[in-house]
Amino acid sequence: MKKRMSIYQFFVIMILFQYGSVVLYFLSSDARQNIWISYLFYSLVGILIQIMYITLYEKYPNDTLITYLPKIYGKFIGNVLGLIYICYFIYIASIIFREFMDLTSVTALRYTPKIIYASLAAFIIIYATRCGIETIVSMAQMYIIILILIKVVSFLLILLTPNAFDLSNLEPILNNGIIKALKSSWLIIMAPYGETIVFTMLYPLVAESEKIKKFAIIAVILEGVILAFNNILFICTLGVNFAINSNFPLLETYRIIDLGDFLTRLDIIFVLSFIVDGFFKISIFMYVAVFGIFQLFKLKTTDIVSVVLGIIMLVVSFLVSGNIPQQLNIGHHFVMKYIHFPIQVIIPVITLIFCYTRKTYIKERIKK
Repeated sequence: MKKRMSIYQFFVIMILFQYGSVVLYFLSSDARQNIWISYLFYSLVGILIQIMYITLYEKYPNDTLITYLPKIYGKFIGNVLGLIYICYFIYIASIIFREFMDLTSVTALRYTPKIIYASLAAFIIIYATRCGIETIVSMAQMYIIILILIKVVSFLLILLTPNAFDLSNLEPILNNGIIKALKSSWLIIMAPYGETIVFTMLYPLVAESEKIKKFAIIAVILEGVILAFNNILFICTLGVNFAINSNFPLLETYRIIDLGDFLTRLDIIFVLSFIVDGFFKISIFMYVAVFGIFQLFKLKTTDIVSVVLGIIMLVVSFLVSGNIPQQLNIGHHFVMKYIHFPIQVIIPVITLIFCYTRKTYIKERIKK
């Protein structure tokens, strides 16, 4: 299989992918001001999940998730599971796409019919997936520098805004104990750490494959720190109650920036950066879905597939929910528990166990 990205590009796209849509939300209201501690702790679980995915890849270094499942479970069950994963990738891409279209509708384009800019965004994503992973990771490599600058500048502006940042909002810390805090927020394992299952489709495309585990672990740790800091920013600027009840707390955080008559209402600039963040996450989901169909059905080209799946993503994004609160409720409760968890954790764990037991059984048969 042709190597299409460097290890550095893999690291960058993994950071941007995990950052993606998760950065917009306060994902666990029950954890309250202790959510940042949960992100740091569960990044360790994210490392274990990533090691599990990479262990499966190391046993089949020339295969993606779609091509090694039939080798482990047999052709019929393996292909059915592969199709389930492809549908999962498309569905999650649709949900994230809808979230960013909702963000656009409540900020920049309130009076524009959603179907217009949603269709334009879908066209851009279709074009990106048709261009291939090389184009996506090359853009990511350039954008990561812009993202770092935006985050640093925005934080400095918040600090300079009078009475905007208050560390006392983090208190009391662990007032009910760390066990309760972690128990109430365990679902954040699914997003973003479990979503990295998409990279089981990309590992074989990475040059210097022996470094994948090292850089994947570093990316997960770094993302845990970034998300922890992000939630500290929510709480210290908005207060925990406002952060929990806001649809887009990161957007509300940036709206606080006000330096006299010189710098105000910068939220539109930040919305544009959010949309670019979402573009990378959605594009990766859609690319692996297209790549999966290409492998599953042994196609010669993916051009038509990219268009068809892009249209499906657009249609599904309008069907998944009626409004923002309903979308957030579905995403944070139903999707996390009943879609993410089985797909990201249960099936891979069973696959790894089955892989080991199957090889042991075959070795014993050979000895006999």
